[in-house]
Amino acid sequence: MSWDPGGATASQSKLYIYLKFLRMEQTFFSLPMAYLGAFIAIRGIPSINVLLLIFFALLFLRIAGMTNDNLADREIDSKNPRTRTRPLVTGAITVKEAKVLIAIGLIGFFISAFLVNRWAFLLSPIPAIVTMTYPYMKRFTALANYQIATVQGLAVFSGAVASIGVNADSLFQVVKSVPWLFVIATILWAVGFDLYNHIPDRDFDKKMGLHSFAVLLGNKALAFAGFNQLVSVIIDFTADFMYNLGPISYASTVLHGLIMLYAFYLASTNNFGKAFYYNIYSSVVLGLGIDLDILLGIPFT
Repeated sequence: MSWDPGGATASQSKLYIYLKFLRMEQTFFSLPMAYLGAFIAIRGIPSINVLLLIFFALLFLRIAGMTNDNLADREIDSKNPRTRTRPLVTGAITVKEAKVLIAIGLIGFFISAFLVNRWAFLLSPIPAIVTMTYPYMKRFTALANYQIATVQGLAVFSGAVASIGVNADSLFQVVKSVPWLFVIATILWAVGFDLYNHIPDRDFDKKMGLHSFAVLLGNKALAFAGFNQLVSVIIDFTADFMYNLGPISYASTVLHGLIMLYAFYLASTNNFGKAFYYNIYSSVVLGLGIDLDILLGIPFT
């Protein structure tokens, strides 16, 4: 497979190299989910300040997490034909630069969490630890696929904490307000599209002693990805009902599922790169649909 979302060489502009290295467009996997959590937790519109801080927190954590992942896998990526052009492999970004990026990312994330509210800051180590330990987990267990997917689920959690925590009197009130069904659904959805990264590398990962459900399940891995996403859509519909959302939410959930289905079809034809990125569209559709539903306050009758 030749597809790699992070390939760049030293002959290209430094800005382009950093953008490819950090894969900033993938922020749109998690940002709509974070705003979904923020809107549902308070059943309304968070302040501009909260919305901006959610964005910056996700952005900084992505910088730290993506850089850490690339740094941890630098030697492995140099041996994989698909990833040999990644900036840390080619030297377009140095190890020293990568360490600086990690520091900037983590500091920016914790500052953003502190500025949101005390509960966000108190709980901020959870997404940071889950994100930063992922590169090492895949050296031991296929459950690493669920760990990286949990990062996406924690976006919903974090968005809810950011919005409800501004006026919450207790940690229990904050945790109770998290839309947990959407957290779970997001994790299962993310497991599916994360496997689109791992299935093309199955033979290489097996040779290198890396673990994923693609290695564990072999030719059944794609079906496993589809099963996870099917269950995620079922839980999304359940969440629409349980949280008393309206028709726009149901419609966006349908479209969310249809886009995933098309992405699954693309993956079944070995077009894993396109399939992976179609899940960004499904994220935006679901997140914006539910936010709009809450804004309009249309009851389902």
